[in-house]
Amino acid sequence: MAAKEYLDTFTSEMEPIGVRSRDEAHARGFWHQTFHCWLWKIENGKLLLLFQRRHPQKKDYAGLLDITAAGHLEAGETPMDGIRELREELGIEVEFSQLTYSGVIPSSIEHENRIDNEFCHVFLHEYKGDITDFRLQEDEVVSIVMLEAAQFRKLIAGEVQQITGEEFMPSNGVSGSKLELKMKDFVPSRTSYYEYVLDQIASLALQESPCFIRK
Repeated sequence: MAAKEYLDTFTSEMEPIGVRSRDEAHARGFWHQTFHCWLWKIENGKLLLLFQRRHPQKKDYAGLLDITAAGHLEAGETPMDGIRELREELGIEVEFSQLTYSGVIPSSIEHENRIDNEFCHVFLHEYKGDITDFRLQEDEVVSIVMLEAAQFRKLIAGEVQQITGEEFMPSNGVSGSKLELKMKDFVPSRTSYYEYVLDQIASLALQESPCFIRK
Protein backbone atom coordinates (compact mmCIF):
# COMPACT_ATOMS: atom_id res chain seq x y z
CA MET A 1 0.00 0.00 0.00
CA ALA A 2 1.34 3.42 -0.94
CA ALA A 3 2.32 5.69 1.93
CA LYS A 4 -0.13 8.47 2.68
CA GLU A 5 0.98 11.86 1.32
CA TYR A 6 0.87 15.00 3.44
CA LEU A 7 0.71 18.52 2.05
CA ASP A 8 1.20 22.03 3.36
CA THR A 9 -2.18 23.74 3.07
CA PHE A 10 -3.10 27.40 2.70
CA THR A 11 -5.92 29.92 2.58
CA SER A 12 -6.88 31.38 -0.79
CA GLU A 13 -4.48 34.24 0.07
CA MET A 14 -1.63 31.72 0.38
CA GLU A 15 -1.41 31.98 4.16
CA PRO A 16 -0.27 28.69 5.76
CA ILE A 17 -2.93 26.83 7.77
CA GLY A 18 -1.16 23.58 8.58
CA VAL A 19 -0.46 20.12 7.21
CA ARG A 20 -3.20 17.86 5.89
CA SER A 21 -3.25 14.55 4.08
CA ARG A 22 -3.60 14.79 0.30
CA ASP A 23 -6.98 13.05 0.51
CA GLU A 24 -8.28 15.55 3.08
CA ALA A 25 -6.91 18.52 1.12
CA HIS A 26 -8.82 17.38 -1.95
CA ALA A 27 -11.97 16.42 -0.06
CA ARG A 28 -12.22 19.73 1.80
CA GLY A 29 -10.77 22.01 -0.86
CA PHE A 30 -7.68 23.16 1.02
CA TRP A 31 -5.24 25.08 -1.14
CA HIS A 32 -1.91 23.33 -1.68
CA GLN A 33 1.18 23.64 -3.89
CA THR A 34 2.11 21.86 -7.10
CA PHE A 35 5.09 21.88 -9.47
CA HIS A 36 4.45 22.30 -13.21
CA CYS A 37 7.24 22.06 -15.77
CA TRP A 38 6.56 22.61 -19.47
CA LEU A 39 9.16 21.43 -21.97
CA TRP A 40 9.32 23.05 -25.39
CA LYS A 41 11.47 22.81 -28.51
CA ILE A 42 12.19 24.76 -31.68
CA GLU A 43 12.41 22.69 -34.86
CA ASN A 44 12.43 24.10 -38.39
CA GLY A 45 11.41 27.51 -37.06
CA LYS A 46 8.33 26.11 -35.28
CA LEU A 47 7.63 26.25 -31.56
CA LEU A 48 6.69 22.80 -30.27
CA LEU A 49 5.17 21.73 -26.95
CA LEU A 50 5.73 18.37 -25.27
CA PHE A 51 2.85 16.74 -23.38
CA GLN A 52 2.87 13.52 -21.39
CA ARG A 53 0.10 10.96 -21.84
CA ARG A 54 -1.08 9.76 -18.46
CA HIS A 55 -1.25 6.03 -17.82
CA PRO A 56 -4.69 4.56 -18.68
CA GLN A 57 -5.02 3.19 -15.14
CA LYS A 58 -4.35 6.48 -13.34
CA LYS A 59 -7.03 7.42 -10.81
CA ASP A 60 -7.46 10.89 -12.28
CA TYR A 61 -7.54 11.89 -15.96
CA ALA A 62 -6.54 8.45 -17.16
CA GLY A 63 -5.04 8.43 -20.65
CA LEU A 64 -5.28 12.19 -21.14
CA LEU A 65 -2.51 14.56 -22.23
CA ASP A 66 -0.97 16.58 -19.41
CA ILE A 67 1.85 19.01 -18.55
CA THR A 68 5.22 17.49 -19.49
CA ALA A 69 6.11 16.89 -15.84
CA ALA A 70 4.10 17.83 -12.77
CA GLY A 71 3.36 16.78 -9.21
CA HIS A 72 2.34 17.82 -5.73
CA LEU A 73 4.81 19.44 -3.36
CA GLU A 74 4.71 17.52 -0.10
CA ALA A 75 4.77 19.04 3.36
CA GLY A 76 7.98 20.99 3.97
CA GLU A 77 9.02 21.02 0.31
CA THR A 78 9.80 24.06 -1.82
CA PRO A 79 9.31 24.47 -5.59
CA MET A 80 12.97 23.51 -6.03
CA ASP A 81 12.13 19.98 -4.80
CA GLY A 82 9.74 19.57 -7.72
CA ILE A 83 12.68 19.05 -10.09
CA ARG A 84 12.44 15.37 -9.14
CA GLU A 85 9.37 15.06 -11.39
CA LEU A 86 11.53 15.35 -14.53
CA ARG A 87 13.79 12.59 -13.30
CA GLU A 88 11.02 10.31 -12.04
CA GLU A 89 8.43 10.74 -14.79
CA LEU A 90 10.64 11.41 -17.82
CA GLY A 91 13.99 9.90 -16.84
CA ILE A 92 16.00 13.00 -17.74
CA GLU A 93 18.43 14.98 -15.60
CA VAL A 94 17.88 18.73 -15.58
CA GLU A 95 19.43 21.16 -13.11
CA PHE A 96 16.99 23.44 -11.28
CA SER A 97 19.08 26.41 -12.44
CA GLN A 98 18.21 25.49 -16.05
CA LEU A 99 14.50 26.07 -15.48
CA THR A 100 12.80 29.41 -16.03
CA TYR A 101 10.40 30.29 -13.23
CA SER A 102 7.16 31.72 -14.56
CA GLY A 103 5.33 32.44 -11.31
CA VAL A 104 2.48 31.04 -9.25
CA ILE A 105 -0.90 30.49 -10.88
CA PRO A 106 -3.94 29.69 -8.69
CA SER A 107 -6.07 26.90 -10.12
CA SER A 108 -9.43 25.79 -8.78
CA ILE A 109 -11.24 22.86 -10.37
CA GLU A 110 -14.22 21.08 -8.82
CA HIS A 111 -14.75 17.41 -9.54
CA GLU A 112 -17.62 15.14 -8.63
CA ASN A 113 -15.99 13.99 -5.40
CA ARG A 114 -13.24 16.53 -4.70
CA ILE A 115 -12.19 20.16 -4.91
CA ASP A 116 -8.71 20.65 -6.32
CA ASN A 117 -7.39 24.06 -5.24
CA GLU A 118 -3.76 24.45 -6.27
CA PHE A 119 -1.07 27.10 -6.22
CA CYS A 120 0.81 26.00 -9.34
CA HIS A 121 4.50 26.90 -9.44
CA VAL A 122 5.09 27.04 -13.19
CA PHE A 123 8.49 26.41 -14.75
CA LEU A 124 9.58 26.34 -18.41
CA HIS A 125 12.51 24.58 -20.07
CA GLU A 126 13.77 24.41 -23.64
CA TYR A 127 14.55 20.74 -24.18
CA LYS A 128 17.40 20.35 -26.66
CA GLY A 129 17.83 16.60 -26.45
CA ASP A 130 16.05 13.82 -28.32
CA ILE A 131 12.74 12.47 -27.13
CA THR A 132 14.22 9.01 -27.57
CA ASP A 133 16.42 9.85 -24.57
CA PHE A 134 13.38 9.88 -22.27
CA ARG A 135 12.95 6.92 -19.92
CA LEU A 136 9.31 7.18 -18.94
CA GLN A 137 7.96 6.06 -15.57
CA GLU A 138 5.90 3.17 -16.88
CA ASP A 139 3.15 3.24 -14.25
CA GLU A 140 2.67 7.00 -14.68
CA VAL A 141 3.45 8.01 -18.28
CA VAL A 142 2.95 5.95 -21.43
CA SER A 143 4.12 8.36 -24.13
CA ILE A 144 5.16 11.88 -25.09
CA VAL A 145 3.07 13.85 -27.56
CA MET A 146 4.61 16.75 -29.49
CA LEU A 147 2.50 19.39 -31.22
CA GLU A 148 2.79 22.91 -32.59
CA ALA A 149 2.15 25.66 -30.04
CA ALA A 150 0.40 27.80 -32.68
CA GLN A 151 -2.07 24.99 -33.43
CA PHE A 152 -2.71 24.35 -29.74
CA ARG A 153 -3.47 28.05 -29.27
CA LYS A 154 -6.10 27.80 -32.00
CA LEU A 155 -7.57 24.70 -30.39
CA ILE A 156 -8.00 26.24 -26.94
CA ALA A 157 -9.46 29.38 -28.52
CA GLY A 158 -12.06 27.31 -30.34
CA GLU A 159 -10.81 28.41 -33.76
CA VAL A 160 -10.33 24.78 -34.77
CA GLN A 161 -11.85 21.58 -33.40
CA GLN A 162 -8.91 19.28 -34.10
CA ILE A 163 -5.14 19.47 -34.48
CA THR A 164 -2.37 17.02 -35.39
CA GLY A 165 0.39 15.81 -33.10
CA GLU A 166 3.12 13.17 -33.01
CA GLU A 167 3.25 10.48 -30.34
CA PHE A 168 6.52 9.00 -29.09
CA MET A 169 6.94 5.87 -26.97
CA PRO A 170 10.69 5.79 -26.29
CA SER A 171 10.63 2.62 -24.15
CA ASN A 172 8.94 0.65 -26.95
CA GLY A 173 10.96 2.15 -29.76
CA VAL A 174 7.79 3.67 -31.23
CA SER A 175 8.22 7.24 -32.39
CA GLY A 176 6.57 9.82 -34.58
CA SER A 177 3.10 8.27 -34.86
CA LYS A 178 0.65 10.85 -36.18
CA LEU A 179 -2.57 11.39 -34.26
CA GLU A 180 -5.52 13.77 -34.29
CA LEU A 181 -6.30 15.62 -31.07
CA LYS A 182 -9.36 17.42 -29.68
CA MET A 183 -9.78 19.35 -26.42
CA LYS A 184 -11.29 16.27 -24.80
CA ASP A 185 -7.89 14.58 -25.17
CA PHE A 186 -6.26 17.02 -22.71
CA VAL A 187 -6.48 17.29 -18.94
CA PRO A 188 -9.08 20.02 -18.27
CA SER A 189 -7.57 23.37 -17.34
CA ARG A 190 -8.65 26.98 -17.61
CA THR A 191 -8.04 28.59 -20.99
CA SER A 192 -6.34 31.51 -19.22
CA TYR A 193 -3.75 29.13 -17.77
CA TYR A 194 -2.90 27.65 -21.16
CA GLU A 195 -2.77 31.11 -22.74
CA TYR A 196 -0.41 32.36 -20.03
CA VAL A 197 1.96 29.42 -20.48
CA LEU A 198 1.90 29.78 -24.27
CA ASP A 199 2.72 33.49 -24.04
CA GLN A 200 5.58 32.88 -21.62
CA ILE A 201 7.09 30.13 -23.76
CA ALA A 202 6.73 32.20 -26.94
CA SER A 203 8.62 35.07 -25.27
CA LEU A 204 11.45 32.74 -24.30
CA ALA A 205 11.54 31.26 -27.80
CA LEU A 206 11.95 34.73 -29.29
CA GLN A 207 14.93 35.34 -27.03
CA GLU A 208 16.59 32.00 -27.65
CA SER A 209 15.85 31.41 -31.33
CA PRO A 210 15.78 34.41 -33.70
CA CYS A 211 14.52 32.07 -36.45
CA PHE A 212 11.27 31.58 -34.56
CA ILE A 213 8.43 33.77 -35.79
CA ARG A 214 5.76 34.32 -33.16
CA LYS A 215 2.20 33.61 -34.29
